[in-house]
Amino acid sequence: MPSDFLSRLSQSAEKLTETDQKMVSALLDRREELVFLSGPQLAERIEVHGAAPTRLAQKLGYKGFPELRGALQKEMMNAQDTARRMQRSVRSVEEGNHLSRLIASEVAALQNLDALIVQPAIDQAADAIFSAGKVYIFAQGHAQSIAQFLSRKLERFGKATTLLTGRGRDVAERLVSMSSGDVVVALAFNTQPLAYEPMMRHVRATGAGSILISDLFGLVMVPEPDLALAAPRGRSSSKFQTPIVPYAIVSAILLTMAARHEEESIGALEKLSRLFKDFDNP
Repeated sequence: MPSDFLSRLSQSAEKLTETDQKMVSALLDRREELVFLSGPQLAERIEVHGAAPTRLAQKLGYKGFPELRGALQKEMMNAQDTARRMQRSVRSVEEGNHLSRLIASEVAALQNLDALIVQPAIDQAADAIFSAGKVYIFAQGHAQSIAQFLSRKLERFGKATTLLTGRGRDVAERLVSMSSGDVVVALAFNTQPLAYEPMMRHVRATGAGSILISDLFGLVMVPEPDLALAAPRGRSSSKFQTPIVPYAIVSAILLTMAARHEEESIGALEKLSRLFKDFDNP
């Protein structure tokens, strides 16, 4: 099940001020550095008002910052235990083997997925995408590679997709045809893209559905989506993070969609197979 802190954060995202979001981002991105500081020490370190950590804790339903800090410390220790177990399995590898370190980090992150994203949430995403008239896939920067992967797989299942990439005006042009029966799948990591907020406002006004696939920063992105699937990508303190975790989330959605809607999905793939034969033998 999702952790206590992340569950509270997701439920309170739209109540958070800019200062609250600054603190949450710092706690998520620099967890090992900040999680043992007192409220005043945290406020001084990230340059916010001294009472801000207490106000954030209370917004999230904690009695005060010490209780919030304790929850984060416990979650960090649990995550580190998983990482240590994996590190022990590669202890025999010579120092400087970056491949083994990467494998250890990614496996630990993948093992933590079960604690953050439950299968019913994957089912919900798969069903929403399957029942949508058109699937819009929003991505900026490095997330575009995952968007291309998702778009191609959905097209093979017979789903019409539209990529929302490029500059804000490019995204706006492709949103004109959106209707209430559609769904947008947003892929965003590290920060909230500039086009995310106006896009989500339009999605809400249209009555379409929305799914966000992200790292933990997705829990403070606003407007809040109908469904957020958020999990950290490797070590939170590392500036080099791979797309393995979000690819796993996307792949789980696709596999679930195929399993829950097998007749339609297999039918589309069989049709594609016949088309391949026609094109290979004109």
